[in-house]
Amino acid sequence: MDVDLLRPGTVPISPDTVLWFEFLLREELLLDHLQKEKPDPSPVELINKFTSVVYETTDLKKVEVVDGDKSSVLETKYTLKHLALKILSLKVVAYLKWNLDIIKELPYKFQLNILQDLLYFTNNQIPVDIFNVPDVEDTEILSQPFGFALVLFHRWVIRSTVNCIFMGPVKFIGNIEFTSPDDSIIHSPQNVQKSVCFLTDILAKGCVPHLITYDCFATLKEDSLLVENNWDRSTPISKDEFYAQISYDLAEFYFFKENYETATSYFNNCMQYYNSISHKTGFLNVNSKKLEGYCLACSCSATDTSLSLLQQLHMSTVNQYMGILNILQKDNLYKEISLPCRKNLELDVAGATSSGKFTVARDLLPKIQALNAVRCILDRSCSFHYEINNRSIESFIWAVTHIMQNGSVKDKESIKSHFLQLSLEGEFLNSPKSVKDFVSDILQDDLSKVNGALSTDISIPASKQKPSLDFSANPRLESRHIEQQIISCYNVTEIQQLVTKVSTKSMSRSMWKINPCWELPIPLQSVLVAMPKGFLQDYSFILLAKSKELMLSKNWNMSLVLLKILKSEIQNSSGAFIAKLNRLISWEALLIQINQLLEEWPAPAIDKKLLAEECETCLQPAESVLPRTEIMEHCALCLLNLGHFEFLSLFEKRLSYFEIAATIASASQDLTKFKGNKKLSRDLWDLVLPVFGTVPAQSKRNSTGNTTLMQRDSPINNTKNTKSVLLSFFLRLRDSTVLTVIISMLSKLHNVLRDESSLELNMDYIMLWPAAVSKYVFISVIFL
Repeated sequence: MDVDLLRPGTVPISPDTVLWFEFLLREELLLDHLQKEKPDPSPVELINKFTSVVYETTDLKKVEVVDGDKSSVLETKYTLKHLALKILSLKVVAYLKWNLDIIKELPYKFQLNILQDLLYFTNNQIPVDIFNVPDVEDTEILSQPFGFALVLFHRWVIRSTVNCIFMGPVKFIGNIEFTSPDDSIIHSPQNVQKSVCFLTDILAKGCVPHLITYDCFATLKEDSLLVENNWDRSTPISKDEFYAQISYDLAEFYFFKENYETATSYFNNCMQYYNSISHKTGFLNVNSKKLEGYCLACSCSATDTSLSLLQQLHMSTVNQYMGILNILQKDNLYKEISLPCRKNLELDVAGATSSGKFTVARDLLPKIQALNAVRCILDRSCSFHYEINNRSIESFIWAVTHIMQNGSVKDKESIKSHFLQLSLEGEFLNSPKSVKDFVSDILQDDLSKVNGALSTDISIPASKQKPSLDFSANPRLESRHIEQQIISCYNVTEIQQLVTKVSTKSMSRSMWKINPCWELPIPLQSVLVAMPKGFLQDYSFILLAKSKELMLSKNWNMSLVLLKILKSEIQNSSGAFIAKLNRLISWEALLIQINQLLEEWPAPAIDKKLLAEECETCLQPAESVLPRTEIMEHCALCLLNLGHFEFLSLFEKRLSYFEIAATIASASQDLTKFKGNKKLSRDLWDLVLPVFGTVPAQSKRNSTGNTTLMQRDSPINNTKNTKSVLLSFFLRLRDSTVLTVIISMLSKLHNVLRDESSLELNMDYIMLWPAAVSKYVFISVIFL
């Protein structure tokens, strides 16, 4: 093939590639090509090409014969090129032994065309209406090539009926669609039933056709005028091979039609014929593993002894657990079934018996549990808990007896070790005499060794009998021991006793320094430092430090309990610091509740109304004891998540953190009020936008007309901390309305800054935000 190197887009083909028209020129080329290890093109591609060339040529010659006043089309005359291509396609399919599993890879219309061509050539080149294939009354025809073509066609009908369920999308080759519009006619119930009856009659009549081979088809040459195929070169098919294939096709058809009784009969017949085949011609295309799978699914295996224990287990489950105990006993010896599978079986039996779905023997479930317990003992697995009591001991002994009689030496030793452990724990003290006798027989030698060891007096040297370590000789070591107890103890009573004990001793260092991880907020630490030294100061510090430690480990309840006990302890004291310390402890308790709400959202156990009131009280400027900044920020975040938008939108923005919460609250309030029918305020947009660029102004005017100065440490003004602060704030949002506002704003900001239609995000309320950021010049999309 010449390639124009001057024309762009043309690429030289491989010298090993064979073009389709070369097979028309050289007769021996096709067989040589198919015998290659990896022919290029493949056989399926060859058939596709040969058939598509025929379809692309539409000027077929038709002969019309005038009969009276009417003209009728009798037949279609193909050109020699068309006939040659059709014969080449049939030769390739014959080389594939008429394997329908390979033929189904072709487009549907091509499959139909190949079968129609086969019927045409085997019927003395007389066209056959493939949509209404005639019945065969003469049994001699079934032994002829036309009979083979009919068998193949009817096999294809019932197999393609099943394959239609799993067919993919419509296949195209070039500009031609190869899905036949007559599919419904071919697979109509009448035609499918006709094919089933034909194949059934074939089995009953005992007619076996010959296999049409590659050499049966004569390749046309340039001087050929007629098609002269040689059917004498066909190969005889053994009766067992032919019957096995037909039985398999019928069985598979009935299986997918859910007629399992008929399918079971045909699968049984197929298995018998399959096992009787001595020589295969290639007509039979049955996977033995798949056939065995079908037989197992239909419960038609010849003998149960050929089944594995797992297969027998599944069969028993289908048959309402018939023979399940024998299967589990065998599995305790051979260990083929996994423990999870056996545990699931036990749970299924327990659920079925409790629901009353079926009635079984009363001791079935206890015996299954006992057999599973024995299996766990043999596998040395702790995944199964089995409680031995007076009701279960007999079943357990019954399960063990089978192992002691038929098990290996290793299994018997495992059982003995387990019984010895139970005996030492006293599990058999209240057991019946028969059980004690059984245990004694098993552990006769072991119990005598144990009793002998117990009766032997063991003398311990006096040097080894020192009762405990004496700390009295080393006060410093005793102090460290008490400090370690304080660090590890969380019982309030014990902590109080330890602190009291410390106050009576002269400790080498302060209680505040025994654990470097104990750090209190500055307001609390200032109040504690101002307190008189003594028990109350140390006790307050330790409880506050442990409360914070528990809060960080998310043990909310215990953390609140420590603060509550500390408040009650302070109430009994007097001093100017009591009121302030009491109020600061209340703020710490509020912080714990807010963190619990955010971590366990929606936290139904928390009184959200009361929590919101406490947060609003905390943020009031008239509060005598001002909470620290962290608590105020958490209160604003809590109110935002609880939907108190009006309070936050009117709240004085003393800190930049409150400005973020207030603008989000205002936008959420507008979204709720106007139902998304009005553009949202630009305050939040203008507040977040500087994160992605440089804003020269240090002040901005909000929607109310007031000027808000950017604080020096504001997260919006401090570029280095902006991203982390906003991310931390956004990740702690929980309210659905607030999340809708934030996500829609970030999505719109992403679309505007990216300015790429292929990367645009789309969600609800995204159109409520500004469509441009022309006010800002230096914009960066790194964060997005």
